[in-house]
Amino acid sequence: EEGGESESRGRLQQEQPEEEVKWPPLKGLGRASEKLMRSYSADVSRLLDVVRAAVVFDHADELANFLDVIQDDTEVEIVSFKNRLRADFDAIHSGGYRDVHLNLVMQSMEALRLGIAGFVWELQLQLTPIARLRTAGGHARYMRYRNMRAE
Repeated sequence: EEGGESESRGRLQQEQPEEEVKWPPLKGLGRASEKLMRSYSADVSRLLDVVRAAVVFDHADELANFLDVIQDDTEVEIVSFKNRLRADFDAIHSGGYRDVHLNLVMQSMEALRLGIAGFVWELQLQLTPIARLRTAGGHARYMRYRNMRAE
């Protein structure tokens, strides 16, 4: 499995300091296959998180301002949006995890040049306390929970 950072980060990285942006490796083949079979009936067009990133914020107003930047950017199309920070969000279905989850498509000349125009990728907007839990064993607990639910 190959990870690595793209040479071009566009406006999203320019909005936040480097240390607040997380670029994990590509989703592994094993997990991608598992997710396709368990959740998507082998429909590969539904697998939208092979490439993903997260931006972590100390304050909710910073997250909201960043989301405004994305929404106002004419070179970014928001394909899907889930606000798992809402007060009425039932976190039982996410193992307690909360974030703002976006699937995005870049619509710029640079995206065309790189051959990624139309490619859907995932962006998670997280708050620092939740991001810390995720790295402190929380993600391992979530994976056990997800596997019990066969997701």
